[in-house]
Amino acid sequence: MPICRGNPCGCPMKDWILHKHGAVFEGSRTYPSFIKSVRRLIDLKLAEIKFIMRCITTALLLIIVSSKINAQQQSSRIEIVHANDLHAQHINGEDIQRLKGNVMFRQNDVTMNCDSAILYSATDALNAFGHVFINQHDSVHLYGDLLDYNGKTKYAIIRENVKMIDKQMTLLTDRLDYDFAKKEAIYTTGGHITDAENKLTSKIGYYFSETRDMYFKKDVVLVNPQFVMKCDTLQYNIISRKAIFHGPTTITGDKNFIYCESGWYNTETNKAEFGKNAYMKSDNQLLYGDSLFYDRPRGFGKAINNVKIIDTTEKLIITGQYAEHLQKEKKTFITNQVFVTKGMKDDSLYMSSDTVRTLYDSSGKYRIIKGYYHAKVYNKQFQAVSDSMVYSGIDSTLDMRTKPVMWFGLYQALGKRILIHTKNNRIEKADMYLDAFLANEEDSIRFSQIKGRDMFAYFRNNEMYKIDVNGNSEAMYYVRDDKKAYIGLNKITSSNIKIDVKDRKVNRINFIKDPDADLVPMKDVNPLEARLPGFIWHGKERPKSIEDIKRPRDPEPVHIKSEIKTQPAAKPKKAKKPKKKIFGEN
Repeated sequence: MPICRGNPCGCPMKDWILHKHGAVFEGSRTYPSFIKSVRRLIDLKLAEIKFIMRCITTALLLIIVSSKINAQQQSSRIEIVHANDLHAQHINGEDIQRLKGNVMFRQNDVTMNCDSAILYSATDALNAFGHVFINQHDSVHLYGDLLDYNGKTKYAIIRENVKMIDKQMTLLTDRLDYDFAKKEAIYTTGGHITDAENKLTSKIGYYFSETRDMYFKKDVVLVNPQFVMKCDTLQYNIISRKAIFHGPTTITGDKNFIYCESGWYNTETNKAEFGKNAYMKSDNQLLYGDSLFYDRPRGFGKAINNVKIIDTTEKLIITGQYAEHLQKEKKTFITNQVFVTKGMKDDSLYMSSDTVRTLYDSSGKYRIIKGYYHAKVYNKQFQAVSDSMVYSGIDSTLDMRTKPVMWFGLYQALGKRILIHTKNNRIEKADMYLDAFLANEEDSIRFSQIKGRDMFAYFRNNEMYKIDVNGNSEAMYYVRDDKKAYIGLNKITSSNIKIDVKDRKVNRINFIKDPDADLVPMKDVNPLEARLPGFIWHGKERPKSIEDIKRPRDPEPVHIKSEIKTQPAAKPKKAKKPKKKIFGEN
């Protein structure tokens, strides 16, 4: 066994190696500490090898990438693919090449064809003439008569009889600037664009091929089979078919007209939203609102905030804060601060309620207005309150139910139902059904009263002139002399009573059947006890002006459930069998 020089212990070489690395041995047998030491050594060597391999891999990738970049830089210059004739010239210190006949160039994914061209090698630019055709990756096709192209910036200017085709879109203009690197096009001399359904013209246009977005300014006109849109600024996406407009905009259809100063319209779904001074006109109706939503296929419109509906034919105005309208059914729903004006100037009838719904009768000629909850009416001739009321354009009647109260002049009318007949918004007749009660305020403590099952009051020239009381009739009214001093209190009972009124006072009474009358002297009358059964004076509830019936604005609704049913109700589901209760379940 050789002995290694410099071996301090004089042991054999193989044992010295083990000893040098910290192994303890006995004869030829090593202990586990030697195994651990060898493993540590191997792990260190493997780590070094992995690091070296990573460095080599990175270097190779850098070499590959740089070679690709060099190849691209070399191929990014304009290449001549074909020409029938080619002449090289040196003019003003610059090398140029003149090409004629079936000329074709290529730069990366762009190919250019023309009748003739001049190629500037130093600047990598060209001028092309006649039947110019440019194709980028077989997606964008450009046509024109003249072309200026910069190969370094990949920017093209096409002039005269310009046409661009990008899939379903075709653009016609006199000049088009196209950036092939960004795939963006610009025209400033007027353009005409068509796709499958729409035609658009404008003076300025921007087109982004990657996103298929288009921006247009000045004299923008969009023609669709169902409408014509005119605006100052328009953004349109070919894929989504959504048009976004800014500035004064009009949309004219066969049956409606829309104006707004901001909004959007989807030309595929025919759904839209309009804002800022928006209004929509359909037939003789106008709909205003801060925000208008319109679904043309359904004929459904919605308005939010500062809503106003105007019908010029019927002289009708309805205002509120939220409205829905069905065009085909001619149904409208309005809520939140609702106010209705029927008629013009002094003859107007004003109505307010929590909610109003309007619809037409079966003939489609006459409008019906339904007011629900806390309904009030004001007219210079009469006023009324009721929990609900219906105005019918068929016979110009106002039907009030659920605790109705009506006032005209000094009179107050009560009944479970009150039906007011009007003509030109002037009252002609008032019908009070079931527990009818008519009271006249003589002064602050005295009231003349008439009651019966049903009562009918007739009017002429805005004044009541006759009253018919049918069934269980009773009357209690004060009698005055020529100097208007009280004489006494006349009490009358009869099956039916007919009363003539003059100057707002009882002038003559006719008893139809079983009359009974008694005149009580004033000294025996206690005005606070002179009351017929059912008497209630509602003087504080009487609207005294238009402002009295206007409702305060409710808080802005976050979600309002539509009152208009546009789809049939779903069929009821079959009841599921109850689950068997497991012992211990609640």
